[in-house]
Amino acid sequence: FLRGPRAERRKSTTIMPTTMMKEAIQALYPPRPTASRRRVRRSGSSSSSYGSFHENSLPQFGGPDATASTRSSSSYTSHGTSSKRKVKSRFSEMLLEHGEKDLHQDWAVCASSSVSSGNNGNGNGIGISGSCQMKQMEGRLRICSRSIVFEPRQTSRGIIRIPFRHVSFLGGGNNNSNSMDLAGGSIDGDATFNNRTNSLGNNNTQQGMAVVIRCERHVVMKANHVVGPYEHIQTLVEFRFHFLHSSPASMISLANRLFDVESPSKKSSSVSFAPSVAFDTSAPLIIPLPSNSNSRDAIIEQIMKPTMNRPFDTTNFLHVQEQPLTPNMRCSIKIPLLEEKGCAILTESALYFQPVVVSGSIDHGKAQVWSMDDMRAIARRYDGMKDRGLEIYMAKPKQHSILLTFESTMVRERVIRLISQQISAIKSLPLPCYTDRSFVESALELWQAGELDNFEYLLCLNSAAGRSFHDLSRYPVFPWVLASYGESNEDDDRDELSPMLDLTDPNVFRDLAKPIGALNNERYEDFRKRYESMVQQEKSHASHHNQDAPFMYGTHYSAPGYVLFYLLRVMPEHMLCLQNGKFDVPDRLFHSINATYKSVLTNPADVKELIPEFYDHDCFDFLINSMGLQLGNLQTGQRVNDALLPSWAKSAKHFLRQNRAALESDHCTKNLNKWIDLIFGVKSRGTGAKDSKNLFHPMSYIGPEDLEAIHDPEDRARAELQATEFGITPDQLFCIKHPGKRENIGSWGDADALLTRDLLRESYVLLQL
Repeated sequence: FLRGPRAERRKSTTIMPTTMMKEAIQALYPPRPTASRRRVRRSGSSSSSYGSFHENSLPQFGGPDATASTRSSSSYTSHGTSSKRKVKSRFSEMLLEHGEKDLHQDWAVCASSSVSSGNNGNGNGIGISGSCQMKQMEGRLRICSRSIVFEPRQTSRGIIRIPFRHVSFLGGGNNNSNSMDLAGGSIDGDATFNNRTNSLGNNNTQQGMAVVIRCERHVVMKANHVVGPYEHIQTLVEFRFHFLHSSPASMISLANRLFDVESPSKKSSSVSFAPSVAFDTSAPLIIPLPSNSNSRDAIIEQIMKPTMNRPFDTTNFLHVQEQPLTPNMRCSIKIPLLEEKGCAILTESALYFQPVVVSGSIDHGKAQVWSMDDMRAIARRYDGMKDRGLEIYMAKPKQHSILLTFESTMVRERVIRLISQQISAIKSLPLPCYTDRSFVESALELWQAGELDNFEYLLCLNSAAGRSFHDLSRYPVFPWVLASYGESNEDDDRDELSPMLDLTDPNVFRDLAKPIGALNNERYEDFRKRYESMVQQEKSHASHHNQDAPFMYGTHYSAPGYVLFYLLRVMPEHMLCLQNGKFDVPDRLFHSINATYKSVLTNPADVKELIPEFYDHDCFDFLINSMGLQLGNLQTGQRVNDALLPSWAKSAKHFLRQNRAALESDHCTKNLNKWIDLIFGVKSRGTGAKDSKNLFHPMSYIGPEDLEAIHDPEDRARAELQATEFGITPDQLFCIKHPGKRENIGSWGDADALLTRDLLRESYVLLQL
């Protein structure tokens, strides 16, 4: 099914020194949270008081654009003012629709609003929101690719997002008085109100003019800095934005272009699964792809081109004598659901990244820098389905790694070669690359020698197979190890004697030789019957498309929605972004370990595995509702709060310790190689997967070469979007069955014989079936 990304073949049989391997492996996992990060309020959901292991492990976008849509801790300075006092910004691209981009264009404005006289009263029961009755509210107005966003300076007032598709009028308005009250006011272009058209007032190029927007629906977010479901206001509202320091002409011109693209796309073509899997209702959310997305992308590219092509500011170099080894390279820094565009340049001592900035920003030109001395390892990564990413692992505890994506594989490979050469010259040792054959060979030998525990070895395999903590579509996957999660009541006193977990009893363990979908024989029979029916259907229709190939499971064991299902309590804004501004139904949230395991055994659309956080006791925060999120009540009336734990767990930290002990137990160690075969080995795809009851939807096996074979740009974009949302099978690492930990690999020849022979990447190949 899968065709892997091609890279230059460079045979390597050198086993890296154990010390270097251990140092590289320690850099694999994000830094643990300190106690101070856990001192958060449980009575409210203010994101400003919260810092989690996940947030602190990701790159901090503190780029030169003070107004950039990076993180909630970013700041901005008003244009046209001499004051350098910065105000905390609550805005982030996370507040936009999934896939929407901030165009880094914003203005200081004074806003007012009122319910339009043409309102039909079709509200949503919320009543008149404060966003509909603003009076002289100062803040920042910014344009994004699909909406206009207003961020009030007062944090008690919510951020307002106005999607272009709900705008009925956008144009310039005369402002003949100092008052911003719209009562009795007039707006140029009223005659065109009932038509979706844009109008510019005759004097709209004069500084001090107002921009008027009428919309049928808008969204209010993050009032009082509280992370929670968005408020969707379905009322015809008229907004007026008075520009304080500049003319609104540029804003209106830009908004008109984006509005014209959005207007005809009321009817959009949606990405969907094949009809045979449409009933798998718990599949990850598939985002609609507007039919005119190419036009919008072209406009965004034109808007961003001047800043993207800005020469690198050499005053950012750490040393005066530094000389660049590369020209300006367009690239992006990626973290879950977000990216920061800019350019990179490599010198003999450091890698620099200069973000895209708004002209006039006070911090214009400031760049991020990563010294060669701090680099501990690298790994090839994907950018969606394109093989052009590079993850660099650092020794610094505040930023364990950076994921960069370049314009092509060739550029990425050149950067890898130059970094490796420079570090080899500095340290007289090669820089470990997790996706190199030598690394996988070394990890296998160290694991068999007892130098690596099971947790560390699985991290190594995940990284070698293209998985990264920065990519929700390729998040590291770990197995359910235990099969005993009976829980006690939330109000039980856990200091009393609790049932003990006997890790010497084989019955408390999950069968690692079977995929999740085959653990319940009765449920698997339904999967098998459906598969056989699809085989007969394929024969009768003689389909030649891989996308129509029969499969056993219509959902995957790892997908963005499943990762955020587990991490809801530490990444709520990511979930809101994917779920259109709301949390899921309480009964479908991660509220209980036992209920979740029962679901993966019985639900016909649930075969998800676990994530690494389940085996690290320092990451217990994802089980605790430290932010006081209002997640609703179950149908039983029980409130969804902290995740309910098994009866044998005294606390969240104790549960994770026990889980880790189970992963490192003799029983698990003896059988772990069987699970590795299912995820990273000979049973992960093709005939091996079919024979092992481990065959997933064909879209989960699609690779860069398959994507390039799709000639229509829109079809290619849909296929890529569907694959990344549905879930992607890890790259195959082994071509024969993985040996057990205590099994002598001499009978297999050597470690090299285990790895796939016909290299497509440095470390592995995907079998040609």
